[in-house]
Amino acid sequence: MYKNFIPVMKAEEVTFAQIGTLLGYRYQTVSDIVNGETKKGFYFDDAIKIQKVLFPKYSLDYLFERTKNDT
Repeated sequence: MYKNFIPVMKAEEVTFAQIGTLLGYRYQTVSDIVNGETKKGFYFDDAIKIQKVLFPKYSLDYLFERTKNDT
């Protein structure tokens, strides 16, 4: 699970649906990735696209930092 991602989504008012549209994923797929239902997380290219388009003022390291039990 990404520990900073959901708080940043809320602060910036970005939804799973918007991320899904950007990446060409279903809403549920994005939700599963963000909430840690899948171990793989986002692909690197997808993470860069999310950061550049939706969250340019946040670093990749900050956005995609995982909780300790996910490393």
